[in-house]
Amino acid sequence: MDLKQRPKWLGPAIVGGAIVLIIIISVIAKHGPAPVAVTTIAVKPGTLVNKLPENGTLSLPQTATIAAQTASTIERILVREGGRVRAGDLLMKLDDRAASAKVSADDAAVAQALATLRKAQQTAAVSGDSNVQSVAQAQENLLSAQSQLQSDINAKREGQVSAAGFASLGLSGQSQLAQQVSQLKDTETNLRTAKEQYDGDVALYKMDAIAHLQLNRDQAAYEQAQAAYDSALRQYTLTKQQLNDSVGQQDAKIAADRHAVDSSRAALSAAQIQAGQNTAAVDVASAQAGEASASAQLQYDEEQLAYTEVRAPFNGVVQTLGNVTSPLGGTADLSVGDQVTPGQTLFTIAGSGPMVVKAQVDEQDVISVKLGQHAFITGEDFPGYSLVGTVVRIAPVVIAQNQAGNSAKNVETTIALGKTYPFLRDGMSCDVDIVTGKAANALVVPLSAIVDDGAKHYAFVIGSGTAKKTQVTEGIKNDTDVAIAKGLKSGDVVATTNISSLKDGSKVSATAASPAPTGSSGP
Repeated sequence: MDLKQRPKWLGPAIVGGAIVLIIIISVIAKHGPAPVAVTTIAVKPGTLVNKLPENGTLSLPQTATIAAQTASTIERILVREGGRVRAGDLLMKLDDRAASAKVSADDAAVAQALATLRKAQQTAAVSGDSNVQSVAQAQENLLSAQSQLQSDINAKREGQVSAAGFASLGLSGQSQLAQQVSQLKDTETNLRTAKEQYDGDVALYKMDAIAHLQLNRDQAAYEQAQAAYDSALRQYTLTKQQLNDSVGQQDAKIAADRHAVDSSRAALSAAQIQAGQNTAAVDVASAQAGEASASAQLQYDEEQLAYTEVRAPFNGVVQTLGNVTSPLGGTADLSVGDQVTPGQTLFTIAGSGPMVVKAQVDEQDVISVKLGQHAFITGEDFPGYSLVGTVVRIAPVVIAQNQAGNSAKNVETTIALGKTYPFLRDGMSCDVDIVTGKAANALVVPLSAIVDDGAKHYAFVIGSGTAKKTQVTEGIKNDTDVAIAKGLKSGDVVATTNISSLKDGSKVSATAASPAPTGSSGP
């Protein structure tokens, strides 16, 4: 067969195909493009909630470390670890005898200074008298006070503190205490050896291995060792107490010396003014300075007296009691008779009441966070619970989180829980959803239904198989939904899929409308 010869049916087939193509083009020209398939929703009023998800840590509402404000000896301890206290409750009482005596003396000094001031004021109007000698006397008093202060400071620095019975030996406080510790350890070793010997002899005697006389001798030796140890322990305790008392007295004396120097310096200034002016008014100024100095001393000593009562700063629970170093090694809780010094920790207290959550909010999101906003707290450590809290504090500074290459900057936001939950613990991790916005009874549609055209926003309202491009005004929105403030009404049906293929007037093939969401939130 000749390949170049065309089949007889080819010509009619081409003609027929052309006729079909012409018919199709005619139909398309008459009816337009095929409808766009879209999914729709029916717009109805609902509620849109914005939630900002963050990580958080549970913590106690407040904590405080209570330190000693004055040097003294513990007289009473009224609370222990775990005890609940109220603001103002007495936690510890320190020995106040020295402080009370100083306040009494100060009261008398203030009374004397006031009497002197009144007398000077009464005579100032009629006469005046200069007293140049008072300057020399004031200078001598100042030098004496400074010398006494330096002497007491040097004595404390050189350890010239002795317990009763050791002063004549010239031993320092540390040497005395070291001797007592050494004696206590020696007697303890002897007691342990004597007890082991006696216990062994008891066993041997039961087996008739030694005579009763030998057992009696070892028993007597054991009892003597016990008596020696008891005596050494009593002597150590007594020495420690005496040394503590001496240290406290010396600290009080140094404080008094410092105030004596200040008073003497003020008196010298007053005397110099009086000698220079040579008027009765100088007497008044001097008396006023004396009264001010006496009142300042009284105020200081009253504060020291008040510090002997250690009180709770707020309602809470005692977490820890302070401790001291044991002479035999290690530490022990503070107890009655222990000496405390300014700055020494006495208690740590945690505030009672509902716990708080410290959430780390990204610096870019903190603009949406406001005081008073609600938050929902959940966590793996308390499954099934959603706790409600309120934002009560937003930190004024940003904290950089430079961890494992993460250079994010966060703002610590504090959320107070509404009530106490017994299953919560300080330091637990949790998830936090801060409610940053809420639109009630709003027309809510998915973000997929909105076309953004620069600053303008549009939705396609579907009706009679046709899409109508409608401009809308957006309200609050989250990652999935947006509230429409203007442009739509309840009952409108809008397209949510294939909207990029739509134009105003496009023919559509729409699914059955489904209700719009009634409540939406961020992830």
